[in-house]
Amino acid sequence: MAPKCGVCVEAESKYKCPNCLTPYCSLACYKTHKVTPCTKPPDPSAASQNEDVAKQPPRSFEENEDESGWRLRRAQLEAMAASDDIRRMLRDDELRKLIQKIDSSITPEKDLDKAMEGAAFKQFTDKILAVVSSEDKSHVTQS
Repeated sequence: MAPKCGVCVEAESKYKCPNCLTPYCSLACYKTHKVTPCTKPPDPSAASQNEDVAKQPPRSFEENEDESGWRLRRAQLEAMAASDDIRRMLRDDELRKLIQKIDSSITPEKDLDKAMEGAAFKQFTDKILAVVSSEDKSHVTQS
């Protein structure tokens, strides 16, 4: 049995609003429904995925604050963004989730060490290092 129309509450619904998923039975009910703007309901699976990621306050990235000296230059970042291999690797949902988890972790070093045990993440970091180091060498002038 189909649910009742969420607008007229009389007829069986045949359709759902693409935005808020409210059931409706006809074009007239759809137009009535659209008089009031509606929004997409929150995705429950997205909420549960976000709960798995520990929250950490954003890190400050002031120029003089990098005590380790490991700050990438703009050219290195641009080289990474332009790399077809890195862009292809970042299409993998699992890799993106892992990066997000590390980035928002309270213990990022520990999570990074654990991630490095996986072949896909190791391959990704190796590709990043190759791109960054090749960009580094392109700025060296030979005498």
